[in-house]
Amino acid sequence: MTIPSQDDFNWARSAGLAYLAVAVLAGFAEFSVRTGMVVQGDAAATMANIAANQMLYGLAGIADLLVLLLDTWLGLAFWMLLKPVNKPIALLALFLNLLRLPWMGANVVYHFGALLLVNGALPSFPPEQVQDLAALLLDLHAYGYTANGIFFGAWCFTIGWLFYRSGFVPRLLGVVMMLALVGYWTDLFVVFVLPAFEPAISPVAIMPAALAEISVCLWLTFRGGAVHRGFQKHIATLAA
Repeated sequence: MTIPSQDDFNWARSAGLAYLAVAVLAGFAEFSVRTGMVVQGDAAATMANIAANQMLYGLAGIADLLVLLLDTWLGLAFWMLLKPVNKPIALLALFLNLLRLPWMGANVVYHFGALLLVNGALPSFPPEQVQDLAALLLDLHAYGYTANGIFFGAWCFTIGWLFYRSGFVPRLLGVVMMLALVGYWTDLFVVFVLPAFEPAISPVAIMPAALAEISVCLWLTFRGGAVHRGFQKHIATLAA
């Protein structure tokens, strides 16, 4: 049996599938579960929602953990795909990805911490204090998600730059990924510096960045064969 070399493996499609799985799992955890359970300004209602849907809430936490595993593979796949374009910048992208994974892993603790409180982790505390603490943990989780944008935006920019310079990924995808940095950093600035403007600005800032990521994962998934052929041609040109 012939074992395919690193250059024969379709890193583009592998990255696209991993990225797509990340988008589905993260979307489920953050938007389908947490956003639907958290009632802003009403800690008691938030805690009641979690208590009534503990299995769903627990699955959201597991989805977050699976995202970390997939993000690890995604970082490797992009490194293998893009290091022939510019090895130092591809290495920077790999480090940025690895830098944010422990941050997001620690952030999942806040998610499960709220579940512990729902299940009576502090029986000696008054119910109102427990509810407020659960709400605080979920707020910290949300802030951690937003703060991750400093690393993730920089990662998007480096990946976008490498796409743009590669010659085997459409330059438009590179441009939109570079612009994703603006969206994530704008959201971070508004949330922490101008919170009064968050409802008006953050959705507008994040939407183009999210669409850029979706475009990339779909292109790599469904056009991964063409990208892979371009990658192999690039490798052959470098070796000539």
